[in-house]
Amino acid sequence: MKNSKRRSDAGLTLIELLTVLAILGILLAIIIPTVGGARESAQRAVDASNLRELGKAALIYAADNRDALPNPQQASRPVAGSNERYWQWFGQLARYGGFNDPALLISDLDSAIDQTAVPLLVLDPTVSSPPTLDAQLTALGTTSFNVVAGIRVNDRPTTPIAFTRGLTTAGTWSELGSSDDDPNRGVYGETGGHIVFLGGNVEFFSAIENQLVGNNGRPTSNLRQAVPNRTNGTAAIQILGQDSANGVASPNGVSAQAGP
Repeated sequence: MKNSKRRSDAGLTLIELLTVLAILGILLAIIIPTVGGARESAQRAVDASNLRELGKAALIYAADNRDALPNPQQASRPVAGSNERYWQWFGQLARYGGFNDPALLISDLDSAIDQTAVPLLVLDPTVSSPPTLDAQLTALGTTSFNVVAGIRVNDRPTTPIAFTRGLTTAGTWSELGSSDDDPNRGVYGETGGHIVFLGGNVEFFSAIENQLVGNNGRPTSNLRQAVPNRTNGTAAIQILGQDSANGVASPNGVSAQAGP
């Protein structure tokens, strides 16, 4: 009597095939989120580096501007191409601080920006007098960063210079908006964001929770209370950004508040 043996070259049975597919599905479910998370973490590191370079450029600007960082209210350094101080701040930094690469202002994770339309330069190279913003830059609608105008070198080193767009007065990053391209949404959603400080350090916060130093020396979660409380004249602090619904910034500036 012959033993019944399956041939070694026989194909997989239906049960074996389903088992393999189930295993592959489990592996993919594990791997895909891990790869996505690693990509986001890597991009956040790139964004932090770019934000640090922006802070350095702002200090270079100040060295040639009587210790004052970019401030569109300063009439002696005009930038054409937009009547919004938000864009003028970047124009000043490009013209006098050497920060003229728009790609450094855009996170690849930022769904509010058309990544295929980023121009090569902040300033239009065909116009020199006065320095003029590239029309393609302002057409993006926003960058990934908000900025603070009116800071001086002798302000507290804990003073924020710039930060990831989407920060709210509660110290969290917003998921506001009816669509992914809404500038009021945080660049990383509610995950958090970066802040670069006058002292040169860049930190990532998932939520600030009283980790900022208020302008009165006490802890605060509200960035408006962490910048110098100057509200009059060209020395006034203005927080600039395109995400007005969050209460921290606006295209032509939100003023500082007294600390808590």
